[in-house]
Amino acid sequence: MYTTHGPCGPGSPKLIGMSFFDRFSAARTDADPQGLQLLFFAPPELQSDAIVTFLRPHLPGVTCELANVADVPGVLSLLGDGPPAAVVGLIAWADHAVKLVVCHAPMPYGPVESCVGPALIPPPMKVDAKQHQAHALLYYAGTNPDPLERFVALCAVAGAVARFDAIVVLNEEARTAAPALDLIPDDGEDALATYRGLPIPYLLGGFTRMDAGDPDRPWVRTFANHRLGLPNLARHLDGHHQTGETFQLFAGLLGYLRTMGETFTAGDTIDLGHGPKLRLREPTESEWFLESAGVMLVVE
Repeated sequence: MYTTHGPCGPGSPKLIGMSFFDRFSAARTDADPQGLQLLFFAPPELQSDAIVTFLRPHLPGVTCELANVADVPGVLSLLGDGPPAAVVGLIAWADHAVKLVVCHAPMPYGPVESCVGPALIPPPMKVDAKQHQAHALLYYAGTNPDPLERFVALCAVAGAVARFDAIVVLNEEARTAAPALDLIPDDGEDALATYRGLPIPYLLGGFTRMDAGDPDRPWVRTFANHRLGLPNLARHLDGHHQTGETFQLFAGLLGYLRTMGETFTAGDTIDLGHGPKLRLREPTESEWFLESAGVMLVVE
């Protein structure tokens, strides 16, 4: 069922001639790699030639190799806990590489609920996502030092894999989900530019609305912005009607910091040029639900 397309590896000639197991295990994986996950209606019948065809217009020189786990003795020892994997793969180009693990079983309930439950996606899509029958895990395994470019690489591979009838793409670390179709580029589109231009709270940093005691005044917050050296942001809304404007606010603030190479600290004030100034503060002890990897700032 699964085909291969050329020797796969992050551009290193010494990987040519090695077994798939050796190439897969040699691809660098950080102790805490960036990753994305995809949920499918049914086990996808991935084809490496098709994946290369989808990616080649955007990633010259890309290679892809897929293998059934049953045909690669010992590969399970590299995969850790979770549902048993059926297929593994390695997609590589330049200094990028992405490891792919496909499981012909649902993803554990906890990560799915934490991402899909609060996601700003259509309710019918949430139902489909929670009833998914297979999932794929993508792990960054290249050597590019820029965390944004690593994320762009993951989005590119996710967009190719999503063509095999994926429902949603998750960022488990950021506790968010987006329609899988959003990562599939249109004909002639500069996909990499699109991925680089995605609002940070959309998928990389996440944007979650939560009920912290008052259902009429929810909180919203981001997760995982530390990946870009940026603070996470939170805001206590006056009502649900402020969700959209707060997403735009966070996207603008984080995009500014990323572009300008600046940072915010508690006590800073921000003048948007219209309306009252914003003030940034640290969370209080009672705001335990704002615990964050890296810096968390409350916008008020």
